[in-house]
Amino acid sequence: MSKAAKWSVAGFLLGALIFLLSPSFNNLISNFAFWNAKEQFLYLTGSIAIVYMVMCMLLSVRFSFINNLTGGLDKAYVIHKWAGIWAFIFSVIHWFIESWFIDICKLLFEIPPKVKGASTISEFAKAIYHIGNDLVEYAFYIIVAVLIVALIKKVPYHIFKYIHKIIPVLFLVIAYHSFTIQIKGVWFGSIGSYILSAVIFIGVIAAVIDLFQLIGCKHKVFAEVAKAEHNEKSKTLELILKPAEHFEYTAGQYVFLKFCHSREAHPFSIAGYDKENNTLRFLIKELGDFTKELSKNIKKDDIITVEGPYGNFTFNDSKAQQIWVAGGIGVTPFAARLEYLVSLGKKVDNVDFFYSARGENPYPELAALSEKAGVRFHYRDTSKEGRLNFDIIKEKIKDIKNTSLWYCGPAAFGASLQKGALDCGISKKDIHYDSFDMR
Repeated sequence: MSKAAKWSVAGFLLGALIFLLSPSFNNLISNFAFWNAKEQFLYLTGSIAIVYMVMCMLLSVRFSFINNLTGGLDKAYVIHKWAGIWAFIFSVIHWFIESWFIDICKLLFEIPPKVKGASTISEFAKAIYHIGNDLVEYAFYIIVAVLIVALIKKVPYHIFKYIHKIIPVLFLVIAYHSFTIQIKGVWFGSIGSYILSAVIFIGVIAAVIDLFQLIGCKHKVFAEVAKAEHNEKSKTLELILKPAEHFEYTAGQYVFLKFCHSREAHPFSIAGYDKENNTLRFLIKELGDFTKELSKNIKKDDIITVEGPYGNFTFNDSKAQQIWVAGGIGVTPFAARLEYLVSLGKKVDNVDFFYSARGENPYPELAALSEKAGVRFHYRDTSKEGRLNFDIIKEKIKDIKNTSLWYCGPAAFGASLQKGALDCGISKKDIHYDSFDMR
């Protein structure tokens, strides 16, 4: 089971547990009449939906311990996406039960009349949760629109990111509704209420951090641009940054860079770190609108915000053999690892490094670094030799089952490699990848 699936199941079980430990579950068991059952299922779907929403908020603020639990920040983004999808599904079910369920039931069968008993809730308390009821409907429609935009990848990222910024505000409205609606269900004082209130509180903290742009504030340093050199042939920008203070990182990790001309931070793998001169090196490929214009918008002595490092792509495992596979600009974490090994004067004899790209090797220094580090380097020109696949790779490996796979590059290429590795007997836990899909 994938990490995203495990987190999805955990979110559902926590939401269901909150309901089971609340007065609503006892009410449902003791009275399964139509109107009561409808009311209690509202609490069940609402509990599950708010848990998934809190998961989304918590995963978005880049806490180190959360990243460690998910296996890296890039994996957290995948879980964040699925938590958002499940929040959307259960929110729609919740809204449907409240808005359209009764009308549809009336078309199918005769429903019993609704009988209201004497209420023990004060008018002031009713007013408190009615405010939440009124506001959450508008918030629901807006957040559904935002989630749809997030899932439609044809919507440009620069539009998506600004729309996405309103989510913390919408969450705070939903959190208010989820907390105050407990008045109506007489939840306060139950174990389910305590758990739900704690979950909501965690989500509110995450939303406030996001709202006030405090994400990653403990991991930020300023750095000066020491070099920005564009290579027209390879369509890459070599960027050298000098942090204002000593920078600690493990080869293979990445950071978020916020440039002078942009209000948004972007993730980039670190291609190398010169500890003696305290400089970070990046190789940035022209892949989208932002990276294509970057060489024109950045200049020497610019001050850049560096946030990180993040990621668990650190080449640490217990296998006798490692296979490294890079596609395109996915070469950067491997270049960093090679430079690290060379800087230590360390040679390994258990690594095969496969790198594929169109045309001549755009980074000829990789072969020299690999030789110095004892790594067996294999370059494949896809324009002449065709696409690299795992059948080609396994021919070079003696003990394929005692091997781990480390991959960075396009997602489709990675999925194909993973399938080939699994078919050859490599365990899923020994397949490591580093990729970013910001949506």
